[in-house]
Amino acid sequence: MALLAFSILFKKHKGPANMVFSVSLLSTASVLFFDSMSMLKPEFLIEWKRIVSISEAVMIFSWFLFSLSFARTDYWQAASRYSKCLIYLSPFIGIYSALAPMEAFFYPVEFDSEKVLFLHNAGYIFNLILLFYSIVSIINLETTLRSSTGADRWKIKYTIFGAGTIVALNIFYYSHSLLYRSINMNLLPVRTGILLIAIILVGISLYRHKAMDIELTVSRKILYRSLSLIIVGIYLLGLGLLAQGMQYLGPEVGKNVTTFLGFAGAIMVLIVIFSEKLRRKTVVFLNKNFFKQKYDYRKQWLQFTQRISLKHSFDELYAAIATGFKEAIGARGVTLWLKEKGDEEYHSVGALKPIGPEIRPDRRLIEFLKDTKWILDVRDPKCKDIVSMTEEFMHSTKASLIVPLLNLDDLIGFLVLEEGLAEADYNFEDYDLLKNLSKQAMLAILNARLSAELMEAKEMEAMGKLSSFILHDLKNATSMLSLIVQNAREHIDNPEFQRDAIRAISNTAEKMNAIIGKLKTLPKKSTLHLEYSDLGYYVKQVISQLNLNGNSGLSFKELEPVKARFDKEDITKVIINLIINALEATGHQGKVEVIVGTENGMGFVKVSDNGCGMSDEFIEKHLFLPFQTTKKKGLGIGLYQSKVIVEAHSGKLKVVSRKGKGSDFIFYVPLNGVN
Repeated sequence: MALLAFSILFKKHKGPANMVFSVSLLSTASVLFFDSMSMLKPEFLIEWKRIVSISEAVMIFSWFLFSLSFARTDYWQAASRYSKCLIYLSPFIGIYSALAPMEAFFYPVEFDSEKVLFLHNAGYIFNLILLFYSIVSIINLETTLRSSTGADRWKIKYTIFGAGTIVALNIFYYSHSLLYRSINMNLLPVRTGILLIAIILVGISLYRHKAMDIELTVSRKILYRSLSLIIVGIYLLGLGLLAQGMQYLGPEVGKNVTTFLGFAGAIMVLIVIFSEKLRRKTVVFLNKNFFKQKYDYRKQWLQFTQRISLKHSFDELYAAIATGFKEAIGARGVTLWLKEKGDEEYHSVGALKPIGPEIRPDRRLIEFLKDTKWILDVRDPKCKDIVSMTEEFMHSTKASLIVPLLNLDDLIGFLVLEEGLAEADYNFEDYDLLKNLSKQAMLAILNARLSAELMEAKEMEAMGKLSSFILHDLKNATSMLSLIVQNAREHIDNPEFQRDAIRAISNTAEKMNAIIGKLKTLPKKSTLHLEYSDLGYYVKQVISQLNLNGNSGLSFKELEPVKARFDKEDITKVIINLIINALEATGHQGKVEVIVGTENGMGFVKVSDNGCGMSDEFIEKHLFLPFQTTKKKGLGIGLYQSKVIVEAHSGKLKVVSRKGKGSDFIFYVPLNGVN
């Protein structure tokens, strides 16, 4: 034991657990050695037991520290405040054992022949404290083991079994002393033999796996489900009852109690064996708590998530879900049944084996899955009624398991799994896995449906915007024709007016034909056709098309020629929108001024009017939103469309307006084109 302790202490990679483990082994060896000396040389009994008491205090404290630190990350931060209190109190145990007189601990009666020391009150309390620390230590060791999985558990289990054996031996030894209120030194050979087995277990673990270097994260929830605490509690309760029985009923009670417990245990075993329900619960309990899990749930979850992610169609998603269930459970075939929105019928949408269209699930099966929320196992006696009622469907689909896909109380679908390749019975682990995968599959299907609905809504929104833009272009065209008709009343006999009117009508017809062409093609995304052009030229063209012959209310000023790179058709729409808005805002007696120039490396067109103006609130909250307008016959599209076009050119559209005094609209476009 000492050699093992020193080999651990002088390892290359030292850590707190290594050092504490070495101290634990050395102090345990010290207790055994000096107990042996007290039996070999009883004349120095008091001196030997003084050293033993100090060694026991160190041993119990070091095993407690080891149980907290072994294979744990951030063990000090993770330790509860109760554990920290025990650490702070432990030095006082050592001080007390070193300073208190040994006569207060025990008194020997015929020690040479009996090898028994009877406990005084101080010794009784001392042993009680040592027992308490040992119980907490074995609970900590069990928590560490239960928190480990896979290869980590394989590496540390022999170390924990060895350390747990030593701590369990201490629990037995100190509880025995408390029960009989005496220390039986005759147990020394038994203690030595058990410690030898424990050291062999630890040595195997260290030699094969270097288990002292493992680090785990321990869940505190496991502390409240400790099997060690239950076993120790039952053991101590049994000892107490046995002691009381022997005190009041005589020594024969031990034999009687043993016989009674033997028969009672045999009866319980028979009950468990012949009770199907209890047997199943017992098997499930043992499998969940004592045996390795059938599935690596984390691995299964990651594989299933990866399989159903990034699917581009419903068919791909449905096939991925069916394949995921097939591989997870080892089924021969899987069929996915779903109901569509607004339809109460369930249809086969994803099958690894084709299902005939004539097969339809029975409504009684649907109601059963909704009401029970169970995974239906056709071989389960609890499901025999529904299986017999839907025998045709079960036979046609070769169903072995039916897994519901539930969104709260809504059954959106279910999966039919055929018999597994190995034809083994399904158990709780299969059901747990299928339930988790079904929840994930249900969420994936709902998300895919919501995404499809969102895309459809966006397409409808895009169609609405496109229709609004086209409608606004038609409105502008009719506005031009209306202006021509108004001016024709005064200038119809003027040959120059006639030529301008014919040209304007021809241009309007071309634009309307272009709009019709757009309606036929409905492009998904507009593309800018950028060309270097004279911005002022297109402003003049628009003014000419409006055909306001001799109207002194409209003025044009070109501060300098502006050569910029822009889409002629789209920018012309912006110019038309701004000028028509200004004319409609001012009426026949108003003033509209159009200015073209450059500023800060950008070309601009400014349209000013002395119309009614707009409030700051309307400009801030409504002006550039679609379908927001102050005009009785307006659509509220023109400025929104203009802003979209200008921003597509990497430009900006600004407005300054004064209520009752007029407005200034100015848009900028980069001279070098789109950035």
